[in-house]
Amino acid sequence: MIPHNFFAVGLTGLGLMFYDYIKEYMHLSLLLWLMNIPIFIIGFREFSLKFILTSLIGVFLYTISLEMTDGIEISINDPMLAAIFAGVLSGFTAGFYLRLGGSVGGLDIIGTVIKKRYEIPIGTVFNMVNFIVIASNSLLYDLETGLYTGIFMYVFSWSVQKGQIGFSQRKSVFIISSRPEEVAENVLKKLDRGFTYFHASGGYSKDEKRVIYTVINLLELGRLKEYLFNTDPDAFISVQDTGDVIGKRFLTWEDEGYRKHNK
Repeated sequence: MIPHNFFAVGLTGLGLMFYDYIKEYMHLSLLLWLMNIPIFIIGFREFSLKFILTSLIGVFLYTISLEMTDGIEISINDPMLAAIFAGVLSGFTAGFYLRLGGSVGGLDIIGTVIKKRYEIPIGTVFNMVNFIVIASNSLLYDLETGLYTGIFMYVFSWSVQKGQIGFSQRKSVFIISSRPEEVAENVLKKLDRGFTYFHASGGYSKDEKRVIYTVINLLELGRLKEYLFNTDPDAFISVQDTGDVIGKRFLTWEDEGYRKHNK
């Protein structure tokens, strides 16, 4: 990004917007650390100690990686390709670290807080804040560079969400079969997944049926369909993407950043 002079975004971009007015009094690194202090305080109030410690490690690793890669340049002459490549590379790594239960500070923590409270995706929070930064820099400096930076941010936010999900995208599955016990025995128990029966009746046939409900991940969906076909090829199946699954065999409340507060 640096060789193409893309604008800084995120917390760094916000700091640089008014850094020129205070650079005589402090270095940029000190300013960014000071800006992170209230963000970490908010994070500590909202999340578990594990999340805060993991985030502090993430900030440290991020700082070290910047020093280690200083002077290393990946030669991409086309600014469009550079924006896409940088967005994918940085977005997936940031999303993967968020999936591990931490962050690299700054907007990651703010985005995680907002997602926890209002279920607004972290990538959307990034885009809203960075739109202000990019628009301001585009008006003050160069519109073309601002547009390329905007492309980078769009790819980055998309990659963050994909990096968080990975191959563990949850799928909620409804199965209607005339042989629910066989389906449960030959399909779901082979996948080692729990399930729930819903009692229902057919809209036309009026027959009483038991609908099977379960939650699996993306890698298990192919095997479920294969087992179901071999057990009851006449079964009806409905599969939906599921955003958050909290419970046994999936995420815990602590993994989502919740903690019990002493009364």
